[in-house]
Amino acid sequence: MARYDFPTTTELLELGSPRDHAVTVYAQANAAQYDLARTTVKSAMDRAVRSVRNGGGNHAIEAALHDRTTEVLADEGWRKLSRSLAVFVTPERAEMFVLPNEFENQLQVGSFFDVGQLVRSIATPQRAFALTLSADGWNLWRATGSELVTEVDVAAEGIADVADATNRATVRGRGHVGRLHGDEGAKALLEKYAKRVHEAVVKAVDAEDPAAHLPLFLFAADPLLDMYANLDRGRRELAPVPGSPDELTAAQIDERIRQDLADINARRANSTVDTIGDGVSKGIVATDLVDIARAAVGGNVDTLVYDFTVDVLGRLDDQTGDLVYRDDGYDLLSRIAVWVLQTGGHVIPVRADDVVSEVWNRTAVARLRYPLSQ
Repeated sequence: MARYDFPTTTELLELGSPRDHAVTVYAQANAAQYDLARTTVKSAMDRAVRSVRNGGGNHAIEAALHDRTTEVLADEGWRKLSRSLAVFVTPERAEMFVLPNEFENQLQVGSFFDVGQLVRSIATPQRAFALTLSADGWNLWRATGSELVTEVDVAAEGIADVADATNRATVRGRGHVGRLHGDEGAKALLEKYAKRVHEAVVKAVDAEDPAAHLPLFLFAADPLLDMYANLDRGRRELAPVPGSPDELTAAQIDERIRQDLADINARRANSTVDTIGDGVSKGIVATDLVDIARAAVGGNVDTLVYDFTVDVLGRLDDQTGDLVYRDDGYDLLSRIAVWVLQTGGHVIPVRADDVVSEVWNRTAVARLRYPLSQ
């Protein structure tokens, strides 16, 4: 049952379709708080069953939901927790996603699953590189949206640490402190080391991301922090994280990356909305949700920026793009966002206050591929 990747946009559209007794549970769940996570999920499912009972559900439906709860709690996914779970349950089946994103604990019972937090996680850029650099060694890391950071295998023979890079006695290993002697601690040797590491890192990350869209987080202490930063004045955004990285775990590195990516993404989103605003005179900007919905279903949205914190409930016609506002509906903004992703567009979830632009209406704005027909 457990999946460690995100659902596809087609699967998200299917998850968002109407169904009877749909239970959505988002829960923070990591190995360190295993018991708490299980209690959170079980408690949420118990409350869901009571909600179904109070809504007129019969004994058979309650029993089926209890069976699905047992399946979820017995799943192998609990042996390999990351940070959060997304669980979708009906009396007939259950699905569980184990992901590294920080979901907020949430329970919803109704005629639709709530895919909002999943959509936000898929659409929010969570990819980056990280370099942990000290005199005793260095490692390059890759962060993605669906798993904790992993080390990148870099072809960098002869620069295991500062001693190796400057032809001194080689010391390798993140947990072993290589002691330098005499002039080996001199600034010139550190600069040579930083330069050689920089060359290897640039070659590796440019091969994976030639457009230099992904930021590089630099975990290092002075003077290496400043030395590397001075070398890295190129196209790629560098995010310094001061402090010795030698004792950092992968989980700690991953947590800091995702924390700081929020600020980077907010700044980039603001710039994107300013750029979208330049298209107003060309008729390729939509700010009315009715227009955005029709354009999204028609494959006409190139970029959608929307406030993921606001609830706009209703239903969207998947054929015409017409929408109606209904209190018993689903999250329209998330549904529209899935359609944009499904048709090859870009989606940028933001908090309203992240964006300062004349074209921003604090709900949604879209750059269209071509003007709306009148």
